[in-house]
Amino acid sequence: MTIELTVSGMSCGGCAASLQKALLAQSAVSQARVDFGSRKAVIESELSRDELIALIEARGFSAE
Repeated sequence: MTIELTVSGMSCGGCAASLQKALLAQSAVSQARVDFGSRKAVIESELSRDELIALIEARGFSAE
């Protein structure tokens, strides 16, 4: 399923890139795009919305 989340706490494009890399490292995530400018993450995954939020929060960001 595709889930779009608003991510806060990113201070630069490098933050977005590192979060995207971390999401893509998860075996249950088939696609992930994190955009610093729009503060959006679009994720194709078998994980639930809550599980994805927990992953993002574990990286030091907030998501909703």
